[in-house]
Order: sequence, then structure tokens, then C-alpha cells
Amino acid sequence: MPTVLCIDDDPNILEVQKNLLEANGYTVLAAPDGATGIALARRDKPDAIVLDFKMPGMDGNQVAEVLMKEQPNVPVVVYSGYPLEVPESLKWFGSAYLEKGDGPRALLSAIENLTVRKKKPGMAGSTPTTTSERDDAA
Repeated sequence: MPTVLCIDDDPNILEVQKNLLEANGYTVLAAPDGATGIALARRDKPDAIVLDFKMPGMDGNQVAEVLMKEQPNVPVVVYSGYPLEVPESLKWFGSAYLEKGDGPRALLSAIENLTVRKKKPGMAGSTPTTTSERDDAA
């Protein structure tokens, strides 16, 4: 199964993500901040990344900028509890955008869709998942 890197400063969120994804067969790397996340991404080359937006130190925008330059084909799920603060540019950089209130099913679905897409030729630059597309799929 694919490896997913989860970057979030909230240890409770990281634990929930790790448990959910591992229970569904994924290998999970967890980073408590942006700098650690970037280091893990460089070292382990994950198949997908779940990225929190609002973090101390490097925020999601700064992390995304580095990841986009270094690993442009790795799908990123922008996952935020502060939807009004996430700039549209970051929402569209990500392969999917979820609010933390969307729940574990939405996160799992996004990861499943993105890791399947990544393995298919020509899917790396696909259109991000939007709230309405998630609602339609549910």
C-alpha cells in the first residue's frame, strides 16, 4: 500500500490520521511541523501528503511551496480547521481540499482517490476535489 505523510501540529489530529490510514492498509509518516514534514518527504518520498494549513513556524503555504518545487507529482490534501484563512491559491495547489470537520471518511476517500490516480498515467495534474464533488460522491 502507499505511504502517506501527515503534517499537522496537533498531536491528536496526527494520531487520528495515523490510526485511520494504518487501519486501511497505508504506511503512515507523521510530522508535527512543516520543517519535519519536508525532511520526511525528502527522505521517504511519500505517495501522498496530508497538509495542515495553520501551523506555527512554517505554515501550509510555505510547506506547499517547497513541496511543489521538490516533488510536484506527489498529491497533497490540504486539510484545515480554518477554511476562511486558507488562500484560494493553496486550495488549488492541493490535489484535494478538506476541512477538518469533513470527517475521517472524507479524508480516507481523498487519499484513496489520489493514490489510485497517481498510479495511473496522465492523472498527476488532475483537478482538485472540491466540497461539492465530495458531497456528490458521498
